[in-house]
Amino acid sequence: MQTLGFALLGPMDTLPLHAPSLPERARPQRLGRLLLTLGPWRLSLLLLLPSVILSEALGMAVQAVMGVADTQALLVAAGLCGLLPPLLALPLLQHLQRLERQNLALEVRATRDDLTGALNRECFLQLAEREFARSRRYDADCAVLLVDADRFRNINDRYGRHCGDALLRAIVHASARQLRSPDVLARFSGEALSVLLPQTDPLGALDVAERIRETVAELQMAWKGATVGTTVSVGVASLGVGHAGLDSLLGDADGALHAAKEAGRNCVRAAPIQPRRSGEAYPVISK
Repeated sequence: MQTLGFALLGPMDTLPLHAPSLPERARPQRLGRLLLTLGPWRLSLLLLLPSVILSEALGMAVQAVMGVADTQALLVAAGLCGLLPPLLALPLLQHLQRLERQNLALEVRATRDDLTGALNRECFLQLAEREFARSRRYDADCAVLLVDADRFRNINDRYGRHCGDALLRAIVHASARQLRSPDVLARFSGEALSVLLPQTDPLGALDVAERIRETVAELQMAWKGATVGTTVSVGVASLGVGHAGLDSLLGDADGALHAAKEAGRNCVRAAPIQPRRSGEAYPVISK
């Protein structure tokens, strides 16, 4: 049985989100990311050598054209001038680095749930829409899970909302450990999580759902001298020919989740499995 302490579960702890990369950043943003990676001092040092060489070459050209006698003094002056651009660029690079860090912080806020650190609903729907279209185009497997904590209001009423928040973060972390790198985990609403499983057939989706259910059922969190835990109900829906859009797939997952609640909670239920292509037969599997 797994026991977790509240101190280990801050709201923005590093969490394996298992999300595909978001749309590629624009060229200026990628340049800013490069600046952030290298840092202003390294960039200034990189600029230093070309700047000095260019200044020395310019000084030699001036000496050749103008016939200046004191070549050494001219080259020294040119070399010193070559030091100026990197030194002047350093404050600008530091400013760009600060701006890029602020942009990254805003990007995180726009895509993640503040409480759990998981992706938020809006980001999940964007990624799921893209995967839905891709799976349709290439006739690939795809599945969605809706995971809802059972009787969560009782925990909030008995131990307080802070305890409920800590337990929800623990559930997110435990669920994330059951996923692959292409999978997408998000906080869908309240104490409900959503999981997108690309390239996953119906039986594979049921297996993931059952692993999440078992992991959460074993989870025990220490809270002010008490041990707190809960279970989850999981609804599973796999992409089929009858799903005209993502909404219909999510609707089937929601219906399966309600069936799991009605079956007594702490269980997995799957929507009837449809064929992926017209005329293809799939067995109806429910767990």
